[in-house]
Amino acid sequence: MQTRKEYIIQFVALPFGEHQFEFLVKDKFFEPLDYSEIKQGNITINLNLLKQSSMMVLQFEISGTVKMICDICATEFDMPIEGNYKLIVKVGGLDDGKEDDDIITIAANEHQLDLSQYLYEYITLSLPIKRTHPVDTNGKPTCDKEMLKKVKKFLTKEEKKEQTTDPRWEGLKNIKLN
Repeated sequence: MQTRKEYIIQFVALPFGEHQFEFLVKDKFFEPLDYSEIKQGNITINLNLLKQSSMMVLQFEISGTVKMICDICATEFDMPIEGNYKLIVKVGGLDDGKEDDDIITIAANEHQLDLSQYLYEYITLSLPIKRTHPVDTNGKPTCDKEMLKKVKKFLTKEEKKEQTTDPRWEGLKNIKLN
């Protein structure tokens, strides 16, 4: 991932204690990332950094929207995302080979921390598995109705059969749960 100065924290100059940072992630952030499924976004990341003598605790709070393709109607829409993530940075420790997703170790002579990769990972982790248009006030999906008609038209006979309930499961509908 390309290093960008706006996502680098010069932590050596910071005194011990809490520090607040805000990062705005826009479309330009995703442009050099050919492998990313996110190409456009408008995301705010609030970072609370607690600096201690031999470590830093970074608490990320992510909120915003990204452009996604709906899994149902295949049209583009703005998907809201949000998430909270924690990263612990050990300064000057030995890299003992024990890896943890939430703990990293950097050399004692390091004076800055590039957050670009972590911001991208946390944004990606904030995406839901199922990416569909939000529902309206009546609880109905807001998918593009014209596109749904086109998709339904091109379903094969086997795909249409898969959409109906398997008859072997019909007996389960009669089970009464207390």
